[in-house]
This record gives sequence, structure tokens and C-alpha cells, in this order.
Amino acid sequence: MRHLAQVRDTASKRWRSVDYRNLDAEELGSIYESLLELVPKHSAAERTFELVELAGNDRKTTGSYYTPSSLIETLLNSSLDPVIDEAVKRGSVAASAAGRPDESEAVVAELLKLNVCDPACGSGHFLVAAARRIAKKVAAVREGNPEPTVDAVRGAMHEVVAHCIYGVDLNPMAVELAKVSLWLEALEPGKPLNFLDAHVKHGNALIGATPKLLRGGIPDEAFKPIEGDDKKYARFLAKTNKEERGGQIGLFDIDDEAVKVDNTVYARQLEQITGITADSLDQVRRQEAAYREWADSDEYVRDKRVADAWCAAFMWRKTPDAPRAVTQEVFRNLSKAKEGYGAPFTTVEEIDALSEQYRFFHWHLEFPDVFASAGGAKADEGTGWSGGFDCVVGNPPWERIKLQEQEFFAQRDQEIAKAPNAAERKKLIKELKENADRSALYQEFEDAKRKAEGESQFLRLGGRYPLTGRGDINTYAVFSELDRTLTGPRGRMGVIVPTGIATDATTQHFFKALVQSASIAALYDFENAAPLFPGVHRSFKFCILSLSGNDLRESEASFAFFLHDPAELDDADKAFTMTPEEITLLNPNTGTCPVFRSRRDAEITLDIYRRVPVLVKEGDPEGNPWGVSFMTMFHMSNDSHLFHTREQLEKDGWSLEGNVFTRGDKRMLPLYEAKMLHHYDHRWATYTESGDVRDLTLEEKQEPNAVAMPRYWVSEESTATGEFDKNGDPIMAPGVQAKLESVGWGRGWLLGWRDICRATDERTAIIGAFPRSAVGNNLPISIMDPELADVGVGLIGSLSSFIFDFCARLKVGGTHLNFFISHQLPVLGPGKISVFLDFIRPRVVELGYASNDIKEFSLDLGDKSESFRWDEERRAVMRAELDALFFHLYGINRDDVDYIMETFPIVKRKDVAEYGTYRTKERILEIYDRMAEAGVSQDTPLVDGENFVSELTPPPGHGPRHAPA
Repeated sequence: MRHLAQVRDTASKRWRSVDYRNLDAEELGSIYESLLELVPKHSAAERTFELVELAGNDRKTTGSYYTPSSLIETLLNSSLDPVIDEAVKRGSVAASAAGRPDESEAVVAELLKLNVCDPACGSGHFLVAAARRIAKKVAAVREGNPEPTVDAVRGAMHEVVAHCIYGVDLNPMAVELAKVSLWLEALEPGKPLNFLDAHVKHGNALIGATPKLLRGGIPDEAFKPIEGDDKKYARFLAKTNKEERGGQIGLFDIDDEAVKVDNTVYARQLEQITGITADSLDQVRRQEAAYREWADSDEYVRDKRVADAWCAAFMWRKTPDAPRAVTQEVFRNLSKAKEGYGAPFTTVEEIDALSEQYRFFHWHLEFPDVFASAGGAKADEGTGWSGGFDCVVGNPPWERIKLQEQEFFAQRDQEIAKAPNAAERKKLIKELKENADRSALYQEFEDAKRKAEGESQFLRLGGRYPLTGRGDINTYAVFSELDRTLTGPRGRMGVIVPTGIATDATTQHFFKALVQSASIAALYDFENAAPLFPGVHRSFKFCILSLSGNDLRESEASFAFFLHDPAELDDADKAFTMTPEEITLLNPNTGTCPVFRSRRDAEITLDIYRRVPVLVKEGDPEGNPWGVSFMTMFHMSNDSHLFHTREQLEKDGWSLEGNVFTRGDKRMLPLYEAKMLHHYDHRWATYTESGDVRDLTLEEKQEPNAVAMPRYWVSEESTATGEFDKNGDPIMAPGVQAKLESVGWGRGWLLGWRDICRATDERTAIIGAFPRSAVGNNLPISIMDPELADVGVGLIGSLSSFIFDFCARLKVGGTHLNFFISHQLPVLGPGKISVFLDFIRPRVVELGYASNDIKEFSLDLGDKSESFRWDEERRAVMRAELDALFFHLYGINRDDVDYIMETFPIVKRKDVAEYGTYRTKERILEIYDRMAEAGVSQDTPLVDGENFVSELTPPPGHGPRHAPA
């Protein structure tokens, strides 16, 4: 009892009393979330009990974080406030139409009709905050005072909690805490606690049927096998289901009477129960009894079981000894049954068991007063219901739909949970199976794995989440799509989710749909540096995403990025607006969102995209002028069996010449990795014999025969795998030659893009030419139209420029320069570039041809002489000349060039450290000015020695070369 009444103050190191009188919803929520990382530890021998943090059971693995109030208030500003304002307008219009001079009663009535939901409500922090905001408005209208009295707000709060607030959570403790939080907030002297069971519920908000899905019957995809299923039997069930759908009952999907989805009666009955004002304890008890009677009625139980059966089909044990599975005919019989179950009792038992295990949650049955499922013209095409919540808010879990082994064993087996790596953990798990005394724990693990796979299968194949149920599914993404479908046509939605919702490839379809429907009201991106979420890494990025309902269109959306605190939104330079058309202009293929640090970044970038096309515009016959495609040649993990080390090759009699191994007429080519390459430098880094990586020294770069050494080598020719096809012919593993032939590239050089990068690195988009070789997946290569290879020198110059890098930095939200990002970066077409080839070619050739191993590159560009000497000063000048030119070609004015160069702080810091000034920027600006005087533009080329004279002597492309070998 002492520990319940007192708490140890860590600052003063004294005990102090717990202030239960002023305990608020925020404190309850904070306690609940922090307890998620602790597990009870009891020792009977030592007579002790404590809460301890175990490996794998920290808050990060639960995906749950307590949300700071500042974030919630900012979210409600853009999601709930517009809904409240609209309710006030409706009330005012209604009062005016009725001829009532006092509109307060009509306005209050409209406010109390609002409904707000958090589908992953946790301890109710968002719900309490939303209720406070509505209650304050109700009280303010009643008193005619924008700052109403405490008593008026308390009275309004009691009504708002009873009528306006809805919540769901998978954790039963969270549901009870949410109710306690709402009761504490709505406590009014002399009145009983509100009846909340009809509005705050326990269930899995993500897994449930909709009217549209029910009308469509059981999909064949439901029978795809998961962990523990018999694949052959699963195929039999899928075939059976398909046959049943193809018979007479194939009309099922267009026969509304085949399955009852009309919840009109349920809605009317529920409104009669929850709509009354319960001012006494007896009235609350009668409400509770009536609700239980309603939920236990034969009709409701049957309709819920039919919906449960639809979901259960995905998780059913597909083995011959399992109960009769829910195929189309069973489903139809269940829905048609007037008496009894309509299916074998064992089947019904299994449906109920799976419903309890997965906590299926069917929104149109749980909240029939919110979602009308009778269909009609106003029904949503995706769900088949009409209606929805006026406001959906929350901070859903951020976790993958995949069983995390470390988390599972944290409370069950510390040795497994603390295993040093995944391989060791799997070995220990396997040993469980073979240990008779511990096989029960192994079975528990297998059951949990099956449950996770069942959930994943539903999300991917169930048809409920067509936009986010793909790739490596994360709960925040599917919750975002769910919330969107729960929002009424004129409602609003506001969620706190990782910024990947707007920038990642796996969520691009969802975000593009939002852009195309003009649904985005605001997106405020935060970097967790403060940190706002103490349990999350400080570099993690999350956002407040605010959306409008389907019947509303936002002419422009408010954006802000790299915020550290909501207060920064008051900075006029931080926030800016973009229209849906502008977002589409910037990312025409995916509709994803660029990441701008300031309004100026956005303005500069939009201007660039209005002048310069993207590298590849999908769906446009003229949208790929360079004929570019991307290729990953060898995967560092999956293809590792094809890799050979230096030790292995030398032992097998191979000889090393440069960085290529030969034996007879066979060759093993170096496996290039991203870290070996930089702009105009394919010898940026090399592997040592010990396996470490180091930069090549200046002296080595000045040596024409010095090469970058790889970790591994790969055969140039295809090699036998030791396996044979059905005709008895050997199956070959393709070598480098076959890989390149398959994409039609016969040149002696490659163009690689570093995959791993960050917007905060010294340079982000690092692209360069290197000798024909094997290539790892962290260095995807570009294949262009072979006919344009000679013009490709202009493409290399463009891709290596600061202006191109500036645009790339605004697109890279994580640590990868993905293909979908690369395709949507602005690149001048061959026609524009060709005008400047005489200026670009000599500079790119001298910069790129500094060693003998890349002679094929220079030959393709018309240079047949010896390689150029590596001269740091000449290289710096030529790169500055190219950068200045591309700033002009991209239409960047001088002030913006100055600004853009300041967005490369590491380049600046290194310059200042070496030269005492930002030499790179100053040199580019000086050259930019001289080019401006020459009148350079996209149509006016620079001609060396005529309207432009380089400071280099001899001029670019004529620099000192190495002596002939």
C-alpha cells in the first residue's frame, strides 16, 4: 500500500505522496505506455516481486509511444477544429431557417451530434483532448463567452463523452484505461459515470469485414497456406471454393439477399439505447442491460458470426483433420440460416474461437449508428457503407506485421531473447523443438507465428487494404488507410505516423490517391531530435497528417518539414503550401511528397520542375528520352555463393592482373560496391587484404595503373550450378557477360548510382562511370539507349552537378536513393544536352579518364590518347565550370545559387578548414557570373575560346597526360 500511496522523487531522492486528486488522463496514459516495456518478475524463494525491463520487450518492440500533448493539440487544430466550425455553421443556418434569433440551442445540438473516433485509442489521450475541445465550444456557445466557466465545461463534458466519443483498442487494459480517463474527465457531481461500453470497445480495428466484402463472398485467395497448413489440402479448398462460386450460387456476389448486410434496424435500436440522457445510476444500469440484450440477440449474433466467418476463412487451419472450412457454400448457408447455425457445429466453434483469438472487428456492426450498410447511391465504393465519423484521430502503432522473435521470448526465455544474432536465436529455437521438456514453448512460438502470418495474409489478400496491404506491411500504413475509410464524406482525419507515409515506395499508392483526390489538408514532418518521443531514435522522422473527407477538396495543403517542436510552425519560413498539381509535378510517377526544409527550397524546386522534365515519366511514350532503365546485377546476400575471395582464387591457380583475375581465357571480374565510387572517380576507395576499406591516396590516384581492389570477384562467363533442367541440360548461373547482354549493354563501362545515402551527407546523389565489372546491389547501374552513349557524357555531367544533388536531397527521406526517386529527378533531355556537348565532353573526359582501366569510356567519347594526370587544382576548376553551367541550364538565378551552395554544409566546412573560405561556392559563383555575361541559356551554348575562356592552361580536355605504357 505504501508504494501505491508514495513515489520516490528521483531528483530530491525523497518519498512524496501520489497526488490522486489531480491525476489526469495524461498521467494515466504515460503510466500505461511506460509499463509496456516492463514485465513482472516474481521470486518465491526470495519473496520478491519487481517490474523489470527485459531484452526485446522495450517500448520500441510494442510499437506504442505516449504522445506529447503539444503534438495532439497541433493535430486537432487541423483535423477537429474545421469539423467544429462546420457544426457551428450548420447550427447557425438551421436557427436562421427556423426563424430563431437565439442560435445557441441549434448550434449545441449540432456539436453534440459530432462523433470522433480513435481506432487505436490506447489509454484515451486523443479522445480526452478531442472531448475537451468540443465541450469547451459547447460551453462557450451556451454562455456566450469564448472562455466559459469551469462548471459549464464540466457539464458539457459529461454530454460530449456520452454522445461524441468512440474508441477501439486491441489491448483490453487500454480499453479500460480509456474509459477511466474519460470518466475522470467527465465526472460531474451528482451524476453517475457515463455508460461507455457501446462506444469504447475491445477489438482489432484492422481485421474485419465490410458490406462490400461480405456481398462478394469468400475470395479464393483466403486459402493461401500459412505456417502449419497442408499446401495440398489448401489447394483443394481453393479449388472447392472456386467451383462453388462458379455454380448457381455464382450469382451470390450480385444478390444482396444472399447475405444480410442491412444494419438499419441495429442502428435504430442502438440509438434508442445510447441516445437517452442517463442522469441516475438506475438509468445507466438499464442502458447497460439493454445494450447487453441487444448485443446478445439471435439476429445480431448470427450476423456477426457471418462476418466473423468471412475473416476466419483466411486464418483457418487448412489440414484434413480441421473442421469443415468456410468455403463459399458454407458461408452462404451461415448467412441464410433462419434457425440453428447453418453449418456443422465444429465449424461454428472454430469461427468463434478464431474470432476470439484475432478479435475480429466489423465497424458497420459494432457502430451501426455511424456506418449505414444498406448500400445505395451514397455508399462508398471501397467499403459498401455510407456515413462515417466526423473526425478520426490517433497515433496508431508503428510496427511490422511480423512476429518479432526477440520480443516473443523476452518473457519466456532470456537466453533466446538475448542471443547475439538472428542465426544463433534460430538455432536455440530449433533446439526447443527437439527438447521434450520444452516443446510446449516451441509450439507456443509456432502458434504465435501462425497468428502473425494469418493477420498478414488478411491484410495483403483480403481486399480491405488495396493501397497499403503490400510489401513489408507496417501497422501505421494500414491504419492510415483504415482511418481514411472510417472518415465520413465531409469529415476530417488526423494521425501521427512515420513520414514514410508520404515518401516511401510501399505507401506511394496510398499517398498518390490522396494527392489525386485533393484530400491533404496538412503534413507536418518532425525530426525526433528533441526528442518528442523519448523511446524513439533521435533521427527518426514522423509527421502529423491531416486529411479531408471524400466530398471535400483541398485547393492547397500546408507543409512543413524537419521540425523539432510544434511551436516552429509559427515560423513563416518553415511552413508553406503546395497544390495537388504541384505535388504531381514534382513526383509525377508516384505522387509521393518531397521533403523541403523551407519555403525557399519549395519555390526553387517547383521552378526547376516547371522547366526541366523528370528522368523517366511513366506512362508517357516520350517520357524516357534517355532510354534509361535500372539494373541490380548481383545481390550481396542472395548471390553470395557466386562470389570468390582473393585467397580462394589464388589457391585455385588464378593470376591477378590489376584488379582482374585470369586463368587461361577465363576472367574473374571485380565486384564493385557503392563505397568504391564517387563523382568522376571510380577509384574512390579500395579494400585491403584484411577486408578493411580505405580511401586511395593522392599518390595512388596519380598512378595510372593503380586500381581499386574489391572484396570479391565474380565470373565473367556463366557457370554451372550443378543442377539440371527437365531436359537434362545444365542450369547455368549467369555471369557478368550474360547479365549485361540481357539488357543490351555492350559498352566497356557502366554508370552506377550509390544506393545508400542521406540528405544530410556531404553529397547525396553520387553517380559515376566505372569499368565494366560485376556490381553489387548497393550500386545499381543505369542502362541507357546505346545510340545515346556519346551524348551520355552530358548525362553524367548533369547527374554529378550540385543542382541535381540539391533536388535529390529533397527527395531522399530515408537512407536509400531508390529507383522511384531516381526516375523523378529533373534531368535535361539529350536534345538540350547535345547543344553543350563541345563544352561538357572535354571536361567530363579529363575528369573521368584518370587511369588506364577506364580507357573504354574515353574511347566511346572520342578520346584515343593516354589517360590524364590527376591534378587536384585542374579537377576543381573543371568541376566548378560544369556546376556553373548546369546552374544556368536549370534556370537558377545567382542569389539562389548562393543559397543552394549553403545547403551543403559539410562541403563548406571542409573548404573553410583547408582554405579558410568557402572556396567551392566562390569559384562557382565567379564562373557563373562570367557565363552570365556570355549570355548562356538552354539555347545559347558556350564555346571555349570564344564567348567563354577557362582559367586553365592548357584548356579542359587538353591537360597533361601520362606517358604511353
